[in-house]
Amino acid sequence: MSFKKTYRLIFLQAILYACLNNLHAQIVCADVEILPATSEQADYVFDSFSKYIAGLTFHGVANVNIKVDDQAPPNPDCKWMLTMSVENNASSGTPADEWEQLMTYGAGSASPAKIEIFEVRVTNGCYTSPIDGVYQHFIQTGDFIEIIENTGIRIDAGSCTTNVNGPGNYMLNYDEFHFQIDFRIVPGFNFNPGVYQLQVKFELVEVP
Repeated sequence: MSFKKTYRLIFLQAILYACLNNLHAQIVCADVEILPATSEQADYVFDSFSKYIAGLTFHGVANVNIKVDDQAPPNPDCKWMLTMSVENNASSGTPADEWEQLMTYGAGSASPAKIEIFEVRVTNGCYTSPIDGVYQHFIQTGDFIEIIENTGIRIDAGSCTTNVNGPGNYMLNYDEFHFQIDFRIVPGFNFNPGVYQLQVKFELVEVP
């Protein structure tokens, strides 16, 4: 199939896994949890020129609900941070800056898909994340971005301001403790056609 007899239509499929993890063994909080702690999959299929140029956006691929319980009596040091990172199965030999390649279509002369074509956006009702509403890029496997930063300063729930990180939960403080995650991929025409995979991990930890 050709477009003005200039471009060859190539096919790219990208599979994204969003994994929600809790790291336990609490010290100053009674409990920190992402609910539900599950994995979601998003399949991106690029089969038209418009998709390669404009990209594809999936809204709400992951919905991160936070629950942080304080001790009894309350501990003023109970606070938390939330991060996201990317993994490309580097142990299998995947270069640090590339998606894991599961399958190729033909022998292209371009490079495998680069991690930098993947973008992620975090939003919630109170704009609590310092990066709320702004698409972020990863460059290589192991890169991580702080959704809620570890500033060393506790900001209690109910203030509906940036970087709320004290005890609370998405049922009572939904606009502060619920995060919607959007994924976008804009590949262009620089990569070999095939099937590629990348994993995005979300981790919630306390920061005493």
